[in-house]
Amino acid sequence: MKKFITCFLILMLAMFVGCANSSTGTESDDTGNPVNVETETEGMGELLSASYVEMMKSGKYLLKYRATIEFEGQSAQLEATAAVAGEDSAFISKVGGIESKMIFKEDKVYMIDHANKSILIWSSGAEDEDDGTIDTEGITYIGKGIEDGLDYEEYSTEDGSIKYYFDGKKLVKMIVVTENETMLMEILEMSDKVPDSMFEIPSDYQTVSM
Repeated sequence: MKKFITCFLILMLAMFVGCANSSTGTESDDTGNPVNVETETEGMGELLSASYVEMMKSGKYLLKYRATIEFEGQSAQLEATAAVAGEDSAFISKVGGIESKMIFKEDKVYMIDHANKSILIWSSGAEDEDDGTIDTEGITYIGKGIEDGLDYEEYSTEDGSIKYYFDGKKLVKMIVVTENETMLMEILEMSDKVPDSMFEIPSDYQTVSM
């Protein structure tokens, strides 16, 4: 995840902490070279990650996960849902009981506060803004191995790497590495069933433009 969402989640964790205080090896193909994911998924259907990679590349998926973030010696579990449907995306996060939702739609960002029935709106397009989705640009299969008792399949991307971990045939974990950070995610659900409700903007909330 990029800088924008990361800073936002750290801010949420800081709020949570304040409230609390007051209250092994990889394998490649036979030639030893990386394999492009299109070739790999077409020619080697046995890859457990193939369907998930194609789902992410298609631009339509729902991803629910848990992760841990740390701030000022405190740690908290983040629960998040990222939804993508073409040009629209949504990101719901919950840290220490504080929930927030962001919708990226039609060149606008909507930060929805259900507790106060308010919406903060601003124009999107800044380079550092992130919608909680995972960048699969230039994704290329590297290899596979076993780590912590789980089978993994690894890919490189233009700005880092993605590892998919499996317990049997079940996707249970992902590690996404970018230039600035590493995010370890416990996967709760990943599918191509994206409900329209993820992108609904309440019409009766107070709006504030920024």
